[in-house]
Amino acid sequence: MSHYLVPFSVIEQAIQGGQCADSPEVLYHYLNTSEEYAERLNINDAVILHQRVFNVLLDTVCDSHIALNWRQVCLDMVYRPLANLKRLIVTYQDAKAYFKMEHDLRTLSHYFLCSLEQEGSR
Repeated sequence: MSHYLVPFSVIEQAIQGGQCADSPEVLYHYLNTSEEYAERLNINDAVILHQRVFNVLLDTVCDSHIALNWRQVCLDMVYRPLANLKRLIVTYQDAKAYFKMEHDLRTLSHYFLCSLEQEGSR
């Protein structure tokens, strides 16, 4: 299998659009690539990158036009950028931003899980 260099934003668009719903490897590649890249960045830029990845995944989870299985895969993986952010907390503001993201995830995933239960009962 050959590997092609695909711009990061193209992978994000494919994830958010659910275009790779049958290929979770694309999501794993996206997460691994972002983590490897963040290791080479300063703390502030790494935080921005992990926040970006978190938002891409959370937005995908919340998009009702995306296949449920893909939304579930994204929900299962959204902990990774959040865990990476937790390790980068330095200031009170960092902690405040982290806990807001964690709260948003809990709140929005609750609605997502409710929608899964409704779809399953139909």
